[in-house]
Amino acid sequence: MTWYSDLSQYSYLPESIPAGQTILNVGWLDSGHDFPLGDPPDGFLEALAELCAKYGHARTRGWHGCDLPHAEELDYPCTIEVGGEQVALGSAEVRVISDDGAMLSAPNLVLHYVSYHRYLPPTEFVEAVLARREVPLQAVLLEDPLTRGS
Repeated sequence: MTWYSDLSQYSYLPESIPAGQTILNVGWLDSGHDFPLGDPPDGFLEALAELCAKYGHARTRGWHGCDLPHAEELDYPCTIEVGGEQVALGSAEVRVISDDGAMLSAPNLVLHYVSYHRYLPPTEFVEAVLARREVPLQAVLLEDPLTRGS
């Protein structure tokens, strides 16, 4: 997985950002960097799971796995159950709007990081998830690399 520090400017899939919009990173973890630990407030995991299941932004064709240490081997791709359905994590992002209007983007694997590794996201992200201020899904027309410049 690509690592970005929390609340740094997003650059992972720039073509997925609406024109003129700035997005900040949350939860882009890897084993080579420390991250804040703690327990999220009541209701956070459930709200985050719902967002991960319903609002998959910047979907990719491949899957990122978790490279953080585990006591046992994980299934690949990592999955969760939400409302009786299995949801695969690691190929999309969840995006929310903070109280001050900033867009925050996390890989949907953030749910695994919080629930298994005790990652504690920034307060802005926790509050936005609990408030369910999700960014609506919108079609983003990505430039076809085969026709670029024609």
